[in-house]
Amino acid sequence: MTDDSSVEPDLRHELETLDRRMAELDSLITRSVVGEPGAGTTVDPCPQDCQGLWPHSAESQADIQQLQETVSLLKATLNSTTDAILVLDNTMRVVIYNSRFVTLWNIPPTLDRKDKKGWLRAFTAPLMENRERFIQRIREQLSDTGAATRDILRFTDGRIFESFSHPQLIEGEIVGRVWSFRDVTKQHQAQELVEYQATYDPLTDLPNRRLLLDRLNQMLARCRRHARIGALLFLDLDNFKTINDTLGHPIGDALLQQVARRLTECSRREDTAARLGGDEFVLLLAEESTGLEDYTRHVETAAAKVLAALSEAYEVQGHRLYASTSIGVSLFPQNSESADDVLMQADTAMYRAKEAGRNTVRFFLPTMHKHSEDQLKMQNDLRQALDRDELKILWQPKHDFSGNTLGAEALLRWEHPGRGLIMPGEFISVAEEIGIITSLGNKVLEVTCNLLRKMADEYAEAGPIHLSVNISPQQFQQADFTSQVAHYLETSGANPTRLTLELTENMLVTNLEGVMAKMVELKRLGVRFSIDDFGTGYSSMAYLKRLPLDEIKIDRSFVNDIISDPETVSIVEAIITMASKLGLSVVAEGVEHSREFDFLRKRGCNCFQGYMLCHPLDETEFLEFIMDGNVSNVRKKGAQSVFEGF
Repeated sequence: MTDDSSVEPDLRHELETLDRRMAELDSLITRSVVGEPGAGTTVDPCPQDCQGLWPHSAESQADIQQLQETVSLLKATLNSTTDAILVLDNTMRVVIYNSRFVTLWNIPPTLDRKDKKGWLRAFTAPLMENRERFIQRIREQLSDTGAATRDILRFTDGRIFESFSHPQLIEGEIVGRVWSFRDVTKQHQAQELVEYQATYDPLTDLPNRRLLLDRLNQMLARCRRHARIGALLFLDLDNFKTINDTLGHPIGDALLQQVARRLTECSRREDTAARLGGDEFVLLLAEESTGLEDYTRHVETAAAKVLAALSEAYEVQGHRLYASTSIGVSLFPQNSESADDVLMQADTAMYRAKEAGRNTVRFFLPTMHKHSEDQLKMQNDLRQALDRDELKILWQPKHDFSGNTLGAEALLRWEHPGRGLIMPGEFISVAEEIGIITSLGNKVLEVTCNLLRKMADEYAEAGPIHLSVNISPQQFQQADFTSQVAHYLETSGANPTRLTLELTENMLVTNLEGVMAKMVELKRLGVRFSIDDFGTGYSSMAYLKRLPLDEIKIDRSFVNDIISDPETVSIVEAIITMASKLGLSVVAEGVEHSREFDFLRKRGCNCFQGYMLCHPLDETEFLEFIMDGNVSNVRKKGAQSVFEGF
């Protein structure tokens, strides 16, 4: 029971009306008792059916009639209210109650109601969750000030009552107290449901982010106050998206529920397992008063236990599924970090775990935060780079073994105003992450098509130069990719047969049928296709046979190892032979030494690109290069000529 001085207006009005009626009754009783003029013999103004009313007397017939009218009105008032009313005097003697009180409290008819003092304890004892506290609270309210109070009563059968009390006054003196009771079980259940929904995840019944942060804040405060150490484990399922997209959300939801149960089983009562959303979970390990080294070992053991439990097979609606987990760990407190900071640190460490191969654990280090800040700055700078025209396209020439320029590959470079030239390896993944890779790719396509038309119009004597463009998976998966390519070809007037789109192997095996449909549609326009970095992905004879390909590019990692690694020699020879059998051209990229060039030429490779032959050129340099003569241009740039003697 808790005190509250607030009383609802409608109830206050009822209590005040009742108080006035009782004051009138008290006045009449007082006049009859002290023997005012006209007082006659003493009678009982309260018939037997007036349960709980005062058994006083009056001597005047008029007073008796007025008293009976007042009693009747009082009884009607008490029994008409929807609240249960109980009045006690200062000795805890039951003075009066209404019929609603009898039904609401389930007072048995066999109860001895003449025992006005023992009655209250007799019928409350078996009903209340804490009956002694209830009786003590009654005593406190009777002996305390005249303030109104509000309490919440809980019963053993699960019911919840709201209790309001108000002092009863006679000529300014407190002679007792009036209580009203109202069953608010349903309202409290509804309120508890709302509070539960606000703090717990409806799918897994685990605490949500809001409750987690509240508990984490409390733990941080305890750790700082008592010099303890705590840990937060941030979990992310490694392949949940694939399962969810392939088998549907009902299967995905059922899997998440099983993950939640296993995570709960791995935690102790003092730990908190929570779900942040999607396939992200958190395990908050209780703080301990121990050394950092010992606690770190404890966390490592707990994380290993979680990894093992979550990596076991799941049986979900007839499907046997596997879902490994990447875990990032943040130990706290370190400085003055907040709960959000701890969560962010663990999240950062989790991404390092994914980068390390997934299904592993990484602890947060301050250097990770610096890396995250750098990544965020790069994301912001890259968004502005498009508007500032900081992204430039260079052209890497391709040659045959005689030194003739066959074409060039478009290479994107970022001329950062503060960091200088940034290579694609640093910013392409960032562009994919923030969703602007399609915009970058479309820009390269547009520039390439315009250059093809320009070469056809102004540099025709240079011969049929082909240009190739790398296409990212995100760009190729766009529903309008085919129409975008057709648009740039049409608006520029470029010859489609001079345009080569370079795709990666991994892109092909993700959705072979969908990829093939787009390739066939573009092939009808005349566009050529090349497989970039061949041999580093999921190489398969099946897609090489089915897809409308024109060439494959041997990855630079193989080219650079052919002189020193016999196994690489075998792989490269197999690639060239296979391509020849399938009628595909072969391009060797990353040729940097004459021995590499000589080896590839003798094995039948017919196209080369690399720094030994020519460095990437801007558009002006490239156009001059194809017009001035390839071999002499290479010599001017100081590169070793491999064409002498051919």
